[in-house]
Amino acid sequence: MTIEAVLDVLASLRFASDLSFNKNGDAVFASIRNASSEAGVPNPSRIWRFDAAGAQQLTDGPHTAILVRPSHCDDRLAFASDRDCAGKFALFLLDTSGEVKGIGQVPGTIEDLRWSADGSSIVVLAADRGLNGGATRAATRIWWGDAQEPEITPGDTIRRRLFQVRLACGTTEEVGPCEHSVWEFDLVPGGAVAIASRDASERGWHHAQLLQVDFDSREVTVLHTPVWQLQGLAASPDGSKLAFVEAWASDRGLVAGEMRILDLVTGQVTVHGHDQQSNLTSIHWLCNNRLWFTGWQRLGTVYGVMSVDGDIEWQQQEDATLGENSYTARIAVSADGKMIATMRETTGMPPEIYWKRLHEPEWTRISDLNQQVISALPDYPAVHHVAWRGKDGLALEGLVLLPRNRGDQASAPLPMIVDIHGGPSYANKYSFNPGSALPYVLAGFAVFLPNYRGNAGWGQEFARMNLGDPAGAEFDDIQAGIDHCIALGFADAERLGVTGSSYGGYLTNWAVATTQRFKAAVPVSSISSHVSCHYTCEHDFHNFINGGPLTEKANMHIALERSPLMQIRDSITPTLLIHGSDDRCTPVSEAQQFYAALRERGVTAELAIYPREGHGSFRERAHRIDSWLRRIAWFEKYLKLDGVAA
Repeated sequence: MTIEAVLDVLASLRFASDLSFNKNGDAVFASIRNASSEAGVPNPSRIWRFDAAGAQQLTDGPHTAILVRPSHCDDRLAFASDRDCAGKFALFLLDTSGEVKGIGQVPGTIEDLRWSADGSSIVVLAADRGLNGGATRAATRIWWGDAQEPEITPGDTIRRRLFQVRLACGTTEEVGPCEHSVWEFDLVPGGAVAIASRDASERGWHHAQLLQVDFDSREVTVLHTPVWQLQGLAASPDGSKLAFVEAWASDRGLVAGEMRILDLVTGQVTVHGHDQQSNLTSIHWLCNNRLWFTGWQRLGTVYGVMSVDGDIEWQQQEDATLGENSYTARIAVSADGKMIATMRETTGMPPEIYWKRLHEPEWTRISDLNQQVISALPDYPAVHHVAWRGKDGLALEGLVLLPRNRGDQASAPLPMIVDIHGGPSYANKYSFNPGSALPYVLAGFAVFLPNYRGNAGWGQEFARMNLGDPAGAEFDDIQAGIDHCIALGFADAERLGVTGSSYGGYLTNWAVATTQRFKAAVPVSSISSHVSCHYTCEHDFHNFINGGPLTEKANMHIALERSPLMQIRDSITPTLLIHGSDDRCTPVSEAQQFYAALRERGVTAELAIYPREGHGSFRERAHRIDSWLRRIAWFEKYLKLDGVAA
């Protein structure tokens, strides 16, 4: 099939989010969306119900319905939707008759919600207009209504806030902290616990604390000031303990770390299970002394049950991605703890909703979202696990994708694209579209997906190995992996290309600036200067990856020395830079200045900027397909694919 047909199939994939069980544990609700949208309009999503008998669509229309939350007490569903105002998510209830009713008057756009224990109210987390989404949410500006001219970046006047909506009368009251911006929360008697910061920008998230908020007085008690970043906050059923994950993470949504338990009576924080599992991403209390955990382990997912004392009762590891995205491993658990459900995908099997009883070994598929894709892609590639030694002998792992009819090592080496993932608090995993690289391999290239030091899935020491050493030993790891692929006969050493998105785009730029090894490069959403990116984006990533705050001379020296823009000397690699115009994680100026620097030195370069797009994967179908056609054409031109059997 043509590459255009392949891209059309991939753009037609459907995904589920917000999986949750009904109160009886015999049905799963989810929000279903398409992989892409049409030009200039939001991507619609609808609420579906799945059980052993089949699937039922519960909402309709050209709107987005997210954050599906069933009541603990009855059959009502709460959710957020932009059906009344594009770009602004308000609170809605869906009753057993199928009637949808708006409730409350929340001034911001809702990002999360929780039912009260008695079902009489809902607490929502809402972002004010003018804030930004994180890198895992496209890093675009949150806005609705008329355009703001001029566009103002306020100081301390906007933040993410907590509101309580009384369902009987619809009254809405702000109950969160007066001076903090809330990133995550959970309810406890009399109020909430929250991951929050005084700085409402994405920089603030990197330095957030754990707080307790009294709803009546709105007074705040600081419970924990972490060394690293926080995620996955969950209060025990009796409200006496908190569980959360702490670890270094480059971006909001990418925390994969150790489980910590905070006793609200004593204030003591203890670390649990770190000697056995230290890349957890989500936690769920089964009862007051047992917890469910999900996380990453090497190229797959691990899940299980741990006691409050830190003893792992049982766990299971799968060579699959379990969760609603590849950033946060997550499994939904029924109220009685007997059933689990997740969005599951692995090599050759597209994402679908599965469920099973807690200790059963095999999953049962209960959705039919993407089964047609299997027959539509008969040339699905061969996926090889590869292991090699990086700098200083460090054990590393990754994947190599080969065209199906070239899947044996005895065949002649192929032109190979090295696709470097972003983060770097991320990793390539066993999934249906590993590294989003299927278009390349279905176009006839070999693709190498290296996991280098600093990735999630190999423990906390491994995850912090590249701090203070960007593009140092981690780049040597990638180079050693390329040598290994050549030695295995997968790759033609004279026809190598390099690409990557976000931090992978940064390392692609570094390859262009400092080596002549690659015949073509395609950096996407890239960084060309740690210094300029730090001061034009809203994230504090650069103050960690460079070893500490850039206000300190030694760290600023590293930031300058390890900026591709500062290292361009004998560059010759033809480079196609791809960027979204609305990206606020790695602003478009990063691509513009690297493009200008290459052109100034006579290097062949092109720059493609897509309107209305943010960070990483593009949302609009036409943009997504066009950008892939450009990438593939670029590599075909400079890696001389013509005449090579695919």
